[in-house]
Amino acid sequence: MADPVWKFRVMSRGEMNTDPIESEFFSTEHLDSVADALVRESVQNSLDAGVPGQTVKVSFRLFTRNSGKAVLAKYLKGLQEHINAEQNGLTNVPRKMEPDHFLLIEDYGTRGLEGDPTQDDDFKHTEQKNDFFYFWRNVGRTLKSQADRGRWGLGKTVFQASSRINSFFGMTVRESDKQTYLMGHSVLKTHRVNGEKHCPYGWFGVFNGDFSSPVEDPSLIEQFATDFELKRIGKPGLSVVIPYPDPSVEKKGLASSILLHYFFPILSKDLIVELHQDRRKLVIDDQKVEDLLKHVDFNESRLTEDDFHHLCTFTRWIHSLSSEKFVVLNPPREDRAPKWDESLFPPDILETLRNRFEARERLAIRVPLKIKPEGGDYQQSWFDIFIERDDGLKKPEDHFIREGITIAGVTSLKQKGVRAVISINDKVLSALLGDSENPAHTEWQERSPKFKGKYVRGPSCLRFVKNSPKDIVRIISKPSQGIDEKLLENIFFVKDPAEISAKEKGIGKTGENTSSGLQQSPELVGQTGEISLLKKPDGFKITGNPKAGSFPEWILVTMGYELRGGNPFSKYSPFDFEIDKPPIRLKSQGSIIKLNKQNRLLVNLKDAEFFIEVSGFDPNRDLRVKIETVEAPEQ
Repeated sequence: MADPVWKFRVMSRGEMNTDPIESEFFSTEHLDSVADALVRESVQNSLDAGVPGQTVKVSFRLFTRNSGKAVLAKYLKGLQEHINAEQNGLTNVPRKMEPDHFLLIEDYGTRGLEGDPTQDDDFKHTEQKNDFFYFWRNVGRTLKSQADRGRWGLGKTVFQASSRINSFFGMTVRESDKQTYLMGHSVLKTHRVNGEKHCPYGWFGVFNGDFSSPVEDPSLIEQFATDFELKRIGKPGLSVVIPYPDPSVEKKGLASSILLHYFFPILSKDLIVELHQDRRKLVIDDQKVEDLLKHVDFNESRLTEDDFHHLCTFTRWIHSLSSEKFVVLNPPREDRAPKWDESLFPPDILETLRNRFEARERLAIRVPLKIKPEGGDYQQSWFDIFIERDDGLKKPEDHFIREGITIAGVTSLKQKGVRAVISINDKVLSALLGDSENPAHTEWQERSPKFKGKYVRGPSCLRFVKNSPKDIVRIISKPSQGIDEKLLENIFFVKDPAEISAKEKGIGKTGENTSSGLQQSPELVGQTGEISLLKKPDGFKITGNPKAGSFPEWILVTMGYELRGGNPFSKYSPFDFEIDKPPIRLKSQGSIIKLNKQNRLLVNLKDAEFFIEVSGFDPNRDLRVKIETVEAPEQ
């Protein structure tokens, strides 16, 4: 058999020039670094490949070697000319005399890359899964089933994206036949070597024409394992070698990402992670999580160390629960979009939950939900919500976890001093939510191409799950006699300063504040318990009250110049101003502006300390502002 080599296919004249962009899918506001994406995707892949009944173990080992022990040059032979080519997309190519530096990721308790390694397409439908084919020969395409956490077929791209030379090696031992295979992959831009144009994708393997087969020679594989100190020794699973990892990939950063993103399966004893650097080993398991919080960079987290410690204690309680400890709600009606109201709570259970919540008892609630794929039958599903009150929390805290993965960008809880964990383990609901996720698995998106139109009332089901902690706490916090549904429907008006009397300002002749109750600033012109409206010289500012126990999720802000006769909102004219055009300026924090058009702002409030500031209006005209709470818009 021929020796393994690196090879990029030479492109034909006229062939489309395309530069890969898949690594950009993992640059999100909810992933703080390359290490974050690497941990999330690699551990997710290992959990997906876990053998039932076995604990999955993932090992990260960082190596730096001097030139006397260098081995990378031997395995990068043939690749070097491509990573040194002009316009190949690399920006931090290792120096010629730079010491070997590589990251080794190995998993155990997994099945390895099963399937026919010679398969090169999936046009013929088959139910038989081919991990090898989808791992090595696909980008953005997947046949992952509803039992899997991933959907986009992009998770493996973090391996090459984590390398300064955009390349990696993978060696697998399969559980079914104990066969061992070795391959390598590199992703650059379209580039030229020796005057010939090469496509962006290259492979390390044994070639028949342009088709790469994996290395199977036992002696070559054994030498590779020795050179890179692999510990596999015939045990099923996958070993990945990443040459010259990104500088952000270091022990403390990896530990921080593991603890923040995978605390739930670690504390349930489904996952153990080992970190090695400079011959020192750090084991992260259910016994040591709290002791390892010193490794977490809480500057990059919405949690404090104290919050996370309490979250771990809460999670341990969750994993200790038996089935009879759960309160089971009524299922929503099948013939309409699921909606949170008191009908989901049997009357005796609702009163009990209110009393327990008031007494600061922890709650475990199971929510039935039927899912209907488009063209299919209803399937019974469920998810669990765990709630506790923690008066030490400065902000509400909710954690959405789909089969062990923390969906970092999903949050809805507004009630201060409340912590919630929402756990989705049922395969049917997990499939729906997984289809809605972005490639980095940090958000649920109703317009995701893999989700849109796939389920009957799919967006409503998604919102039902997402809003569950907020709405459950709202219902069980509500006094029995009801609440004032009009509380936040106040209309605030920005008055001309000359029209604000001394009495309104609460200022006497001496200049001292004579008002009782709330001491209002002269700028304050309207307020509820959760929202304040303040006048500015050429506009206004809407702020949240951090001391409020809750705040609305969505508000609609409408603006118009005061008229001598008629409604300033219905008589609005684009000639007056347009909110999305100069000179109007917008500034916000703790909120997301979903619509800013003509004279309206639709705002999704995310934090009790939010503000929205709008300026640039004509200072010679009186501005009227109306603020209303609204339901979440249909996407």
